[in-house]
Amino acid sequence: MHLSYQLLVEGDSHGRTTFKSGIDIDSLIFYSVPTSFFVVDPRIPGEIRELITEADGCLKMNYLTGASACTRKAIYELTVLEKAVGDDYESRIKSLKQKYPAIDSNLFDILAHIQGMTSDKIHEQSWPHWDSDNLKFLLETLKAVLYEIYVLPNEKAERFTKIQQLKQKVKAKDIDPPSKDVEKQPPTKLQ
Repeated sequence: MHLSYQLLVEGDSHGRTTFKSGIDIDSLIFYSVPTSFFVVDPRIPGEIRELITEADGCLKMNYLTGASACTRKAIYELTVLEKAVGDDYESRIKSLKQKYPAIDSNLFDILAHIQGMTSDKIHEQSWPHWDSDNLKFLLETLKAVLYEIYVLPNEKAERFTKIQQLKQKVKAKDIDPPSKDVEKQPPTKLQ
């Protein structure tokens, strides 16, 4: 279900309905409930997955305070689950950055930036760059980090297992001697 205050479709002379061309549909939808295909990957821990889903829902309704609170809480949960060390938020994010050197360090730098918009501030609007685009940017960055930590390694392991299984099949065929029933016959001449 997708809700918008604007008409996003148009009909043609044959009675077919299509989306209007030249519009950014995503920016015109103010509420969207995705199908189950678009859920956060189940390999991401449940407590983080629920917070991400709630942050997405708040963001779709433009509830920036709720979306930012859920995003921050999801990041804090990540630092706890991953046993990040440090006395403050930035130190714990740096700890994650060192723990996962294969992940683009810029992603962790972006996550470290979220503390700057919330630290010692009671009202969300006190951050000069506070808007849905910035929050969407932070949320998608968090999702990318979560994908790299929890999903990608499992996908690589599954792929490696499949390759190993295929390799074993090929080795088994190479080891088996050819059947004795098949004798070499001299080639016949075609006339």
